[in-house]
Amino acid sequence: MTLNNTGDASRLADDSRGVLTLLVQYLKLEAIDKLSVATTFLILGGVIFALATSAIFFLSTGLVKSLSGVIGSEAGAYYVVGGLLAVVILIIYFNRKAWIERPVIRNISQSMLKEDEDEEANV
Repeated sequence: MTLNNTGDASRLADDSRGVLTLLVQYLKLEAIDKLSVATTFLILGGVIFALATSAIFFLSTGLVKSLSGVIGSEAGAYYVVGGLLAVVILIIYFNRKAWIERPVIRNISQSMLKEDEDEEANV
């Protein structure tokens, strides 16, 4: 295809500008989508963290009060509950790859592969 006159060149330039405008709009929408998902995740994570921390605090305090009658010492009950929480933390830490890292990596890779498949299907 050869461009013989300025009309063809002008139309080609207009079409190119239109495609670039649509591409920029698409990229903006993609960025907004990703930012909204990340922001939602951070806000939800913060709320869940605050509520979980409060729940653990109150459950631990209730357990201390219950154990202090059995053990006979409130201070001893605090040590027992603190030790149990430390053991739970260690269990989670040593199983972090199986319980946290691998599922997150699997989820991200499946999401990326799904996006690639969706893009290929749209082409």
